[in-house]
Amino acid sequence: MRGILLVFLFGCGGGGASGEPAGPGTLQMTVGGGGKTTFGVGAAVQDTEAPSKMLVQLGTDNVDCATNLEALDEDPGSGKYVFFSVDKTPATTNTSITVLRLSSTHASLNSSSGNVMVTGADVRVTGSVTFATQDSDDGEILVAGTFDVKRCF
Repeated sequence: MRGILLVFLFGCGGGGASGEPAGPGTLQMTVGGGGKTTFGVGAAVQDTEAPSKMLVQLGTDNVDCATNLEALDEDPGSGKYVFFSVDKTPATTNTSITVLRLSSTHASLNSSSGNVMVTGADVRVTGSVTFATQDSDDGEILVAGTFDVKRCF
């Protein structure tokens, strides 16, 4: 199903607003040993598939309280995104983490398990992520650092 939605996303134009500014986190992504991407926007929303969880989403653009990257029901626009579902309370967990990379000529979706530590879940959701996976075309994808996003539920 996600593959079909990615075809739809790949063919569609831009996303919405620039997004909800992320706080002073250090979260970065490296693909294939290349340059590092820093995530400037993010939001934690209600996980629609698991009521006891929240979906933490970060991106280079177009992530706000109306975004649900897990559902992939609308095109967030070109950019790089990382998202994961975790409990709504501070805890350390091993969970599925997804990296979505979209451009006008390329769409890539990679998921694997990684470690998330939520340190706060009040007005803002804070914590850290450590994640690594392999992409068949681009090589190793690493996501690591701290995050600070608006809580939207």
